[in-house]
Amino acid sequence: MDFNPSEFVLILFTVIFSITVHEFAHAWMANLLGDDTAARMGRLTLNPLPLMQAHLDTFVVLPILGALQGYGLGMASTPVTLTRVHRRWKMWQANALISAAGPVSNLLIAVLCAALLGPVPRMISGLDLEIAQHSRKLILVLLHTNITLFLFNLLPVPPLDGFQVLFSLLPRGFDAIRQFMEEYRFILFIAVFVLGGRLIGPLAYTVTRFLVSALA
Repeated sequence: MDFNPSEFVLILFTVIFSITVHEFAHAWMANLLGDDTAARMGRLTLNPLPLMQAHLDTFVVLPILGALQGYGLGMASTPVTLTRVHRRWKMWQANALISAAGPVSNLLIAVLCAALLGPVPRMISGLDLEIAQHSRKLILVLLHTNITLFLFNLLPVPPLDGFQVLFSLLPRGFDAIRQFMEEYRFILFIAVFVLGGRLIGPLAYTVTRFLVSALA
């Protein structure tokens, strides 16, 4: 596959934007439930710079590798202190809600993009056809990137959100499995990231086409 600088920049931009919103959603939900850890660290923000400084490896390097391969993957981590949540919430409930907030934000962005994919380029086309075409491409890439991140983060592998949600809901009898997976989290995550494009890619395209046909 030939390297396309414009495609690379476009995917990288959409991934960084989408992960920033994703992590903001985690911080926002945690703060809503009473844990202000992220807020006190300046992480309750849509500014990507704090995330870049804290997670140069996963917030910058992984999106670059993903963009080079033609798909958007990457991650960061929002600091959470579950013991600080309001007492009306059990810690497993708070953990599930905070973990789910990130993927849900990506899904909401994807749905919004699908809804805007038709009207926005049509409105712009009356002024400039080329800009309208670029806007449609940007919205479409942003849609697909967020569906990819949504599906990727649902995988039940540490440190992804799907792992936290799943094991927050499972009974204590599964703690041994959780500990085993956390012990080998680096190997599991690398395997998932390497295979992510092949496994998540086709499903992400299918979901993207469905949203476009249903909402655009």
